[in-house]
Amino acid sequence: MDEIVRLARPDVYAMTPYSSARTEGGQDARVYLDANENPYPPYPAGPDQEGLNRYPEPQPDHLLDRFAELYAVPREQLFLSRGADEAIDLLVRAFCACGQDAVLITPPTFVMYETAAQIQGARVHRVPLTAGSFALDVDAVLAAQRADPATKLVFLCSPNNPTSNLMDRAGVLRLATELRGRALVVVDELYLDYSGRPSLAAEIPTHPNLVALRSVSKEYSLAGERLGIAVAHPEVIGILRRIMAPYSLSVSAIRAVTTAVSPEGIAHGRANIRRILAERDRVAAALAASPAVRRVFPSDANFLLVQVDDAPALCARMETDGVKIRNRSALLDGAVRISIGTPEENDAMLGVLAAHADRTPAGTR
Repeated sequence: MDEIVRLARPDVYAMTPYSSARTEGGQDARVYLDANENPYPPYPAGPDQEGLNRYPEPQPDHLLDRFAELYAVPREQLFLSRGADEAIDLLVRAFCACGQDAVLITPPTFVMYETAAQIQGARVHRVPLTAGSFALDVDAVLAAQRADPATKLVFLCSPNNPTSNLMDRAGVLRLATELRGRALVVVDELYLDYSGRPSLAAEIPTHPNLVALRSVSKEYSLAGERLGIAVAHPEVIGILRRIMAPYSLSVSAIRAVTTAVSPEGIAHGRANIRRILAERDRVAAALAASPAVRRVFPSDANFLLVQVDDAPALCARMETDGVKIRNRSALLDGAVRISIGTPEENDAMLGVLAAHADRTPAGTR
C-alpha cells in the first residue's frame, strides 16, 4: 500500500534483499554443495546433531503455516525473527532514518523500544501512561505525533511491561485509525496469552498500519530459543524481509518451536499458563498481606508490579538469599517486578520477603 511505502525509508524500500543459498531455487535437493557448509554433523555426531551443520530456512514454511493457523491470519502477514527484540530493531531501522525520524513510547514501558531508536539515531518522544491506572492517553499521543510528523512508529505494550496491564483496545484502534498514513502503531503482545483477551492482529485488514508482536518465550516456555513473530500488513512484512539477517533462526530453535506448537505442545503450554495464573493470584494475595509491601498492582501478565518502601534494599536482600527480582524504581518509585515461578520458587521469594519485613524498622514501613 502506498501509505505504508511512504512511511518506510526510501533507501530501504529500494533495496534488493540479500539472496542466501536457502532462498535461491528449490530447497529439496539430493546433494547440497551451494552454501560452503561443513558436510559433517558436529560432535558427538548423533541423531540430535543431525542437520546442525546445515543453514536453516530463513522463514520456515511449516512454521509460517502453523502460526497462520494459530493466529488466524494469512501467512503473508507473518515474519519470524530472533525474538521480538529483533523485530523491534528491524522496524526502527526500516522506518526511521538516522537523525530525521522519531518513535513514540508510553513510559513506564519496555526499554527496548527506546534502545532500538537510540541505536538507529531516531528521536524518542515520551507520552507517559496515566498516573495510577497506567492507561493509554490517546489524545496526548495524537498531539505528540502531530507536533512531530516525522514520528513514524508508536510503540505500545499490551499487557504492558512492567505495569502488567492491558491497553484499552478501543483506544489502540482509535490511534491506528487516526494515524493511518502517518505512523505505524506497533503493539507488543508478548504477554497476551496470560490476559485471556484476543489479539489485535485480527484488526490488521481494516487497520493496515497496525503491527502485533508475539513470541514463543512466555506462553511456550522457549525464551532460550529466541523466536518472535511479527503480524502485519504484507507490505510491512515485505519491507522487513528486505533487511533481515540471512539466517536469523537456528536449526535447534526451529525444531523446538515446531514441537512446542504441535497440538500436544499447545495443550502443554496452556496447562502451564493455568498453573501460572493460579500462582499469580496466590502470590498477589500473599504480597498484599505483607507489611513490607505498599501496593500490588492488578496483573494481566505472568508477573506482578509491586511497590515497596525501599526497592534497592529489598532486591539486595533477595539476591543475598539467592532470589532474583527486578528493581523497577527507575521507572516507578519503589517498584519491583516479580515474575511468577513454580510454587516452590514463589514460596522461596515470599520467605525472603517475610524475613526482610521482620528486620525492617517499623518507622520505615
